[in-house]
Amino acid sequence: MAGAVSIPLDTLQTLVHEFQTPIAAIRMAADVLASPIARDDAERQEKYVRIIREETERLQHQVETILGLARAHRNELFVCVAPVDVHDLIRKVLERHEGYVTCTLEGASPGILADELHLTNVLHNLLDNAIKYSAGKPDICIATTLTENELTISVRDHGIGIPESLQHRIFEPFFRVGEKHVSAKGFGLGLSYVQEIMEAHQWYMTLNSKEGQGSEFSIHVPNASFTSLPFQPA
Repeated sequence: MAGAVSIPLDTLQTLVHEFQTPIAAIRMAADVLASPIARDDAERQEKYVRIIREETERLQHQVETILGLARAHRNELFVCVAPVDVHDLIRKVLERHEGYVTCTLEGASPGILADELHLTNVLHNLLDNAIKYSAGKPDICIATTLTENELTISVRDHGIGIPESLQHRIFEPFFRVGEKHVSAKGFGLGLSYVQEIMEAHQWYMTLNSKEGQGSEFSIHVPNASFTSLPFQPA
């Protein structure tokens, strides 16, 4: 993990493009807000302020993903755990993905010890990944399942799926499934980052995927990470 990682040229170009897109959206929204057409239009102002906030958040997650991986490859990735209300966190994450994702949260909200910033980024990465690899309008479900032994957080899509022959490579930096798929934009770092965060928390992830039918990524949080916050298995 401590070795240097070379960045393919096409991946570097994609990475630059991924940064340019939110920057351009922020600049456009700021220009509109500064123009006379928005001065006396509260609804228009609210719309473009929301764009700026969403695109700034998108940039922040991209930067944190890259920095997290860089620290991991230098053996400098640390997590700062504190009690986290999982269901509250999921609801906050879903505010950015409204309209794409259904939510099934089982029982009372479970409390776990986690790095809230990194867990937030993990969920954003999994949801972004599900959206990118959807063949049409995204149809995604995020769900929690609680047992005495573990909490499972699952993100399921009905997208293009991952061929079995490629599933062992999905956590490699810069690897992307379905390079020719028009919606599969990105630079192939999200799942590698997710895996590093899983290891740092001593959690693990599983994948259930069939080509042409979609994928389900599941985060498994063992009961060693449970807190005293109230939770009730169904």
